[in-house]
Amino acid sequence: MSIKLEHVLKRVHALPPLPSSAIQVLELTNNPATSVKQLETVIGKDPALTAGILRQANSAYYGYPRRISSLREAIVLLGFQLTQELAMSAAISPVLKTNLAGYEIDQEGLWKHSLLTAMAARKVCQHCKLPYGEVAFIAGLLHDIGKLVISVYVQEVSDFLRQKAKDTPLTFVELEEKVIGFDHARAGGFLARSWNLPEELVAAISFHHSLSNAQNHEELSSVIHVANGLASLLGVAGGVDSSLNPIRQKALDLLNFQTSDLELLKDDLSKVLVDPTIFG
Repeated sequence: MSIKLEHVLKRVHALPPLPSSAIQVLELTNNPATSVKQLETVIGKDPALTAGILRQANSAYYGYPRRISSLREAIVLLGFQLTQELAMSAAISPVLKTNLAGYEIDQEGLWKHSLLTAMAARKVCQHCKLPYGEVAFIAGLLHDIGKLVISVYVQEVSDFLRQKAKDTPLTFVELEEKVIGFDHARAGGFLARSWNLPEELVAAISFHHSLSNAQNHEELSSVIHVANGLASLLGVAGGVDSSLNPIRQKALDLLNFQTSDLELLKDDLSKVLVDPTIFG
């Protein structure tokens, strides 16, 4: 079973695009000349995006003692970086909340795994004193979007893939590539590029399981790889493949990560899971 590129791209283009307002928010929040008014105007034109940002801003996770009642107030209190993260979370949430039979993912599974991976990516960057925490958050949020594309193919061979992953040194994602012709990370990169996302995001999504192919973005890809592994270790897994895609030593070495660092971040992230409102 080897799927042709045109079939994968056809499925990529069949998926709904990200709202243009979310892409504009990404561009505006990365521009130091942007004003609060400009950002408020763009977000305010999209009622669903506005509602999603306010809902998340008022969750217990952000811990504000009073209710944030307006978009402007949210932008001012949270700042541009968190506003960017909330906007992308609100935009991608409906896309990720879907059943993916090939990976045995239920309606909420991929969304929860992706959001926790995003939070883990931000914490990895903070721990390692890396400068791209906001980029890492969004890359973590989108890292498994390729599963939306190839789940239908994985479903046909999932039993075979699982057995092979147990019987051979190959990981599940390596077997996806070998058996299907494309792994979910590479398919996710095609989707990210079709959404006109920045190249660093495309690379981190595409290569978070194949770090040696990431070239100039190997460090960011390693952050997402480790963050994905942390989310899986906490039991918020992105599918049946999660335990069959272990954290690679290459990523830990590149980030100068020790086992004790993983345990520290794992404990820190477990506190997030106590908040019942975190996943909306």
